Amino acid sequence: MPRRLAVVAGAGALAPHVIEAALAAGDAVRVFALTPQVLSSGVEQQRVSIEHPDVLFAAIRSFEASHLVLAGAVTLTDADRSRLMVALGANGQSAGDAALSHLAVRLQQLTAATLIGPQQVAPELLCGEGQLAGPAATGPQLAAAGLALVAARQVGAMDLGQAAVVAGARVVAVEDVAGTDDLLARVARYRSAGLIGDAPDTPLVLAKACKPQQPLFVDLPAIGPDTIAGASAAGISVIAVEAGRTLLLDRDRLLAAASEAGIAIVGLVIDA
Repeated sequence: MPRRLAVVAGAGALAPHVIEAALAAGDAVRVFALTPQVLSSGVEQQRVSIEHPDVLFAAIRSFEASHLVLAGAVTLTDADRSRLMVALGANGQSAGDAALSHLAVRLQQLTAATLIGPQQVAPELLCGEGQLAGPAATGPQLAAAGLALVAARQVGAMDLGQAAVVAGARVVAVEDVAGTDDLLARVARYRSAGLIGDAPDTPLVLAKACKPQQPLFVDLPAIGPDTIAGASAAGISVIAVEAGRTLLLDRDRLLAAASEAGIAIVGLVIDA
């Protein structure tokens, strides 16, 4: 059944993909753009700011949205987080990513819309299990990938990030508030300094996994062509992603870039 879908759109390729999928499904779509979007003709776009969350919530109510999806990258300062917590009636509580995502019930009350994940609008975004692109991963690479995914999950348990890099059996870097691009840039510096390498028995592997405490309607791990560029510069030979819980952005370009760079992408299932 067609929805009245409000899309709160951040930066990157995710929001346009979700919007096109919603239109193809016959949904009535209005875009509330935190970042300007290039959209199909006829799609109404309203610029909004995270600095004024009450205005955003009121605009979604005015659209009489039946469903709400959050799609795209958003950079939140501590001040932004505090404003959101106040607007959601949770002043004084933790403002970490997992804490914010658990305020879905309150967000639904304020907007009168059911919150859904991007993958519920565009299920083709979700990665599958097994070899997805690039050369076949070797035994040592798969062993390192399993360790890296466990490390990424542990980083997520601290509400710090969703990614980790291992060199063989050693965790060498983890994602923090600066994001995956910064993580890969740090790994590239470590490699240039001779602190880590990519020998056959110590492959460099990037892994991304869901935080164990996060719901699946917002901020799923994602990789795209830019991830491949950063991984290649860092000497990463394998990218391991949590199967069924990771978004592949601009999939055709992503997989082609991985194959061209000689980087294996594998989807693995890990324990919850």
